[in-house]
Amino acid sequence: MMMRNVVVALTCVLMTRSLQASTDALVKLCRVWSAVKFLDPQLMTREIDWDTPLIHAIPAARAAKTADESAAAVGSMLRELGDPVTRVIRVEHPAAKPHLFEWSGDVLIVNVGPYADSVESENELFPVEDELAPEIAKAQAVVFDLRTRAAETPGWVLDHAAVVDRSVPVPARRYVFRSGYAPQRGTTSGGYYSALQLVASPPITAASKDAHRPARIVFIVGNEVPARAAALWWSGNAAIVSTRPLSGSDVIETKSIDLGNGWKAFIRVAEATVDGLIADAVVNDASALAKGLELARGESPLPARPAARETPAVPMAQRDEPYADMAAPDSSFRLLALFRFWSVIDRFYPHKKLIGDWDAVLTEFIPRFEAAEGADAYARTVIELAARLEDGHVQVLGPPAVWDVIGARLLPVEVRPVEGKFIVTAKDKALPADADIRIGDEVVRVDGELLHDRVQRLWKYFTASTEPARLATVVHFALRGARDSVAELELVGADGKSRTVRIARMRTPPVYGDGPVWRVIPPGIGYIDLTRLTSAQVDEAMDAVKGTKALIFDMRGYPKGTGWAIAPRINTKNATVSAIFSRPEISVMTEDMVESRFSFEQGLASTDKPKFTGRTVMLIDDRAISQAEHTGLWFEAANGTRFIGSNSAGADGDTTNTVLPGGIYVFFTGHEVRHADGRQLQRIGLVPDIRVTPTIRGIRAGKDEVLDAAVAYLSR
Repeated sequence: MMMRNVVVALTCVLMTRSLQASTDALVKLCRVWSAVKFLDPQLMTREIDWDTPLIHAIPAARAAKTADESAAAVGSMLRELGDPVTRVIRVEHPAAKPHLFEWSGDVLIVNVGPYADSVESENELFPVEDELAPEIAKAQAVVFDLRTRAAETPGWVLDHAAVVDRSVPVPARRYVFRSGYAPQRGTTSGGYYSALQLVASPPITAASKDAHRPARIVFIVGNEVPARAAALWWSGNAAIVSTRPLSGSDVIETKSIDLGNGWKAFIRVAEATVDGLIADAVVNDASALAKGLELARGESPLPARPAARETPAVPMAQRDEPYADMAAPDSSFRLLALFRFWSVIDRFYPHKKLIGDWDAVLTEFIPRFEAAEGADAYARTVIELAARLEDGHVQVLGPPAVWDVIGARLLPVEVRPVEGKFIVTAKDKALPADADIRIGDEVVRVDGELLHDRVQRLWKYFTASTEPARLATVVHFALRGARDSVAELELVGADGKSRTVRIARMRTPPVYGDGPVWRVIPPGIGYIDLTRLTSAQVDEAMDAVKGTKALIFDMRGYPKGTGWAIAPRINTKNATVSAIFSRPEISVMTEDMVESRFSFEQGLASTDKPKFTGRTVMLIDDRAISQAEHTGLWFEAANGTRFIGSNSAGADGDTTNTVLPGGIYVFFTGHEVRHADGRQLQRIGLVPDIRVTPTIRGIRAGKDEVLDAAVAYLSR
């Protein structure tokens, strides 16, 4: 028996290690795929299907048991690009570090490529520039060996090499630049975009008149040609020896990604804007140095160089294939879905610091997506993944399987958490008159299931930016159901008696609220319901309350775009800034930074219309989200509007979205938005100056305790 237990335990250990190796290989594959997707300029200028190489490589990565097999899977994916500079190689440091400089007669050989391969850190290369100048001053000719396998070609060593008697222009470089994440479906007010960024290269400066200059410069190149080497070739100041035919597409920059166990992936991250480059000699690797020395000692002038031809590039909008016909994607396409969503959030989510260990989420969900067979399991796994953002803007829409989880039809009643119970707080006009549902009823069961249990069961699928908002959100979805469904509700009234009511669910969202949209409340306090006020009604409403001593804005819900017009009408502070926006900016030049952002201050418009000069308050709770919260920011900046109620939802900033296989669209916050003074809003919300929450007793008595508190405050 003991031996059997040992065998079982050993088998479990081996299976765990195998699963971990597979997951690690898929993580590396995802990271390299993501880097190419968002940084390689070719994907913006050519019609390239970058999903298919990933799909082809996933089985090999899944089966990988070693770092070598994992690297081979990444290499197979990169090879499908057909770009020789985008590749996977094994980094093998030489047993002995080569000399940075050596002499062959009066020819100086600069082994910068092989030397770069031998160092552990690029920092060891920084002294090279200082050591190079005095050596060049003694050389009749210089051969730069730029061949490297372990690092990006260190072309920057040419930045201060005094080798020409006149200034030489250097080709500009094209990089991918992304400002926020442009939506895959529809439009957004965020102004997100992707572009090809043209970066000017500083020219090669001329040596001083009395400085010694080599008679000949020769470059030996491998996979990459530095722009400054190409510039010296085009200007007739240098020759190039290559191990393969060249073109302008080889004048590039690459980025390396460590794959472990000595393996590195190199991906193209920049390209030159000109073409017409030709090697003076194409030889095998072993003969390259001898050929370089031969050219360096040559006495005949270098042949005339062809003029550099411009290679204009027109960026194309990148739209991911939705694969809408895949109701139940196979395991490889399910992993594509995970990789897409994870990568977008990893690079573009403006509140990434607030979502914890996002790397761990990728590791956790790889086996879960692999196991999510069938349309229902796949949809549930996607929805649960999206919920990890804890963002009130998150919304998952798509095929029937998604609606089966979130519910396609709604109840014509509003049920909210109040004092630890789920209470009916409003009824839609569509509710049948004979439906025995009363404001203040407690909902105990839905379709035979305890509502408390249903909320707990659905908790992982629905998200929000704060815990109170999340509870309210889950309760809302817990009441939803399938098309043509009839809900059976067990209710407990004020009398403590239980009753069962059946109500047909509806398609259109319920509408709550009645009575005048604006009015004057004794003793002379104006009231405007911003959840129902339209833009066309703003002037009439403001005129109606202009004679009051104070004004209440009811923002317990979602507005109709009226904040833009109202804020200038109460801007007694003459404020110019209403909120601070920022979003991630992505390029290879910011890749190694902690973060790079585009930020701006949103201004307040001016108006010639009369301003309301009395005190103002805004009623808020977790139903105030996004534009509602932004309206609060405007009013706060304009005149110091006070907030009464409970925290708002904590999810401002317009939404953007991405698409996953199966035609599933996931919406999320695109901008970070802060108060005008820089305070955080996300995950906090607008914070009430006077905290008031409804009570069950008050609701049953027909009272609006939050409004009553506002009236009492303004009446002091």
